[in-house]
Amino acid sequence: MRRVILVSIVAISYLFMLSATQASHVSGWDNIRARLLDGERAEFVKPIDGLAPDEFNADTEYQAVQQAASWVAGNMTYEVDEGEVWTDSNQQYYEVPRTGDCKDYAILLTALLRFHTQGGIAANRVWLAAGLVTFPGTDEVIGHAWVVYKPERGGTVCIEPQTGMGYHGNLVGEMIQFNDVWVKGEEYCPHNPNL
Repeated sequence: MRRVILVSIVAISYLFMLSATQASHVSGWDNIRARLLDGERAEFVKPIDGLAPDEFNADTEYQAVQQAASWVAGNMTYEVDEGEVWTDSNQQYYEVPRTGDCKDYAILLTALLRFHTQGGIAANRVWLAAGLVTFPGTDEVIGHAWVVYKPERGGTVCIEPQTGMGYHGNLVGEMIQFNDVWVKGEEYCPHNPNL
């Protein structure tokens, strides 16, 4: 039994090192990470002008979060950026039509949860996460952004804002997490398929 466990640990370590090597080939990550660590994150996640603090309201906070996530997924259209463009939440909300890539979806959902869901969810319970990931069934390493939410009842839920459902990617490299108040680098976010 110990031999099986040891072989499993060695195999998992090898796969992790292989993925981390692939992740180093993704361009642009260092530039974005430096901008966020320098404090520019506050320029992205901000309250939406004219939107009520309880725009998304339900019997429970968790249900209101689901409403906001579904709203973003249903009211934006995915469009690949020309270059590396980050749009602030206020501009994204009022853009016609609302288009953007994963980070634009995540910035908007983070702002809606922070400032316009059940009166606003605390900064220590909702933030944007961005990192180098592979999606199930692929080996391609890409940069991706999603939203992390810590429900009142405990646990951690990672939300894929493009679908409004749980995020199921595999983190393989550096990660950065931020909202309008704080930024952290290179931490792991477990995923939860329950949203």
